[in-house]
Amino acid sequence: MKWSDRYATGIEQLDAQHRTLFQMSEDYRDSLSEGKGERTYGVLLQMLEAYARAHFGFEEQCMYRYQCPVAQTNRAAHARFIAALGGFRTRYAAAGFVMADAEQLVEFLDGWLDDHIGRIDVELKQSVEKPIG
Repeated sequence: MKWSDRYATGIEQLDAQHRTLFQMSEDYRDSLSEGKGERTYGVLLQMLEAYARAHFGFEEQCMYRYQCPVAQTNRAAHARFIAALGGFRTRYAAAGFVMADAEQLVEFLDGWLDDHIGRIDVELKQSVEKPIG
C-alpha cells in the first residue's frame, strides 16, 4: 500500500509518521514475498508497538489541540489497534512465526492505513485549517 496525498492531515510531522507506517507495511510485505518474513516478524511486532505508543500519543494531542470533532473516535480506534496488535504478539509468543498470521498482520495494517488514516485521521485537516478557538 502506498502513501498518497489523500491521507494528508495538514500536520507535516504527523504525515511523516504515517508515511513511515506505510513504508513499514510495504517493506514487510516485500520481506514475506522474499521468504524473509520469519526472520523479521518479531522485530516488526516490536517496531509496531513502539510506533503505536509514540505516534498515537502525538496524534491524539494534535486532535485535541485543534479541537478535531473525531478526537474521541480516533482515541477509541487506537485502543482497538493496540488490542489487535496485542493479539498478534500473543500468538507469536505462543507459537512463533506462522505465515498465515504474518500475512494477516500485513492485511490488517493495510486495512488500518486505508480505513483509519483515510477516514478518521484526515478529518484533522479541516480542523488544522480553521482558527483554534
